[in-house]
Amino acid sequence: MTMNGFEIGVFGLIGIAIVVLVIIFLMNRGLRKWRERAEENYILQMKRKEQKEKNPFGEDYFKSSDSPKQQKQKARQYQASQKQKETTAHQKTTSSGVTIIDDRAEDKKKIFEHGDGEYVEFEEVNG
Repeated sequence: MTMNGFEIGVFGLIGIAIVVLVIIFLMNRGLRKWRERAEENYILQMKRKEQKEKNPFGEDYFKSSDSPKQQKQKARQYQASQKQKETTAHQKTTSSGVTIIDDRAEDKKKIFEHGDGEYVEFEEVNG
């Protein structure tokens, strides 16, 4: 039971053919997945384009969120405005010599909401 050169060559070709077929199968499966992802991306882009064309809200409505750089810049601006609000203090001295310091932020000064009924200004009299 010895194999001659012809039989070894045939088995070698069969082995190489099997390896080539497996590689082709795997490449085909990978290309199919890549194509499906590309089609999904294309469909998503077309839907976004349709939404922009039908957009009743204006151009800025469907824009993506700010970049991280812009977010940091807005955060710095917000912190600066908060710091400015914190440092703004109003001081009033009454006729009897009592000093009142109001250091609340401007947006928190109202005690009553506008729709909370009638608001009457009054002056406290020591009696």
